[in-house]
Amino acid sequence: MREMKGYHVEHFQFEFPLLRIQGGLLDLRTALVDDWSPIRSDAAIRRFRRLVKRMAVKNKYTDPRTWFTAMGMNYDEHYAGRFVELSERYVDRLVEFSWTAAWPFAMAEWSGWEMFWRKLKGKMGFENSRAIQMFLSWPRDFDEITRDYLAELLSSNVGEGVRTIVLHNAFEPFNPSRSLHFFDSAKCLIVDRDPRDNYVAGLWYRPTRLPVDQFIRRYRIYRQVAEHFDNHSPDILRVQYEELVLNYDTTVGNILQFLGEDPSAHAEPRKYFDPEVSRKNVGVWKNYGNQAEIEAIRRELKEYCRDL
Repeated sequence: MREMKGYHVEHFQFEFPLLRIQGGLLDLRTALVDDWSPIRSDAAIRRFRRLVKRMAVKNKYTDPRTWFTAMGMNYDEHYAGRFVELSERYVDRLVEFSWTAAWPFAMAEWSGWEMFWRKLKGKMGFENSRAIQMFLSWPRDFDEITRDYLAELLSSNVGEGVRTIVLHNAFEPFNPSRSLHFFDSAKCLIVDRDPRDNYVAGLWYRPTRLPVDQFIRRYRIYRQVAEHFDNHSPDILRVQYEELVLNYDTTVGNILQFLGEDPSAHAEPRKYFDPEVSRKNVGVWKNYGNQAEIEAIRRELKEYCRDL
């Protein structure tokens, strides 16, 4: 995608989980549109505002407050200092009005320290020790408001001549159709990989590595969920990583056709993704020391393995 003319591609380490993270836009839509109630809608607005603050702030050793709030995403800095501003404006468009009241359901969201502090204030005789700001929100045009918000946010840090913005891990690969309507025009490209190479690559992340039997169970469930929600949308394309490397020209042609792009738009082929270089990342399982584990994956997940 970085080789395409008119495309803005974020740094490979920068992901955009605002839609799919807990408390993000998908959860917000569920609470405000799909399954509304005073409890869920109020909590969803408050949770989204808290999420924005945590995604926005930058970790600073000189500011101890950030030690308790920053998630390390630095969104406000990344989006030209406008993430909080645009997000607050977005919430204002969603909310009819707000008021202050004691609301027992909010206690489920309080941290242990806040629960203790509010109870202590109540024992000390402070009025409204359990009062919170509540929100009434039932937007009939949620999708339109969200599209406006995302369009302005995502274009806040791009240069002139950009016609397409590429995000990393913005949609869930399990049910990506749910996220398509957040944009006026969106395509979702999902890259699958041989589970044996996925397993070996996971060895780099030892704290989160699963034993092979649990890896197999997790991988199968992930793929079964994706197959369950697959609605064969023309705006979603699954690509096999090995095919992109070993059958480069055909696979790139399929991607360009999916995107509705003329081949001439691929202005700098092989500048950032060279299949000859990437061949070293295909079939890495062959050099893995424990071939019994590899055989277990092949046996249990053979429909997802690629013969080399």
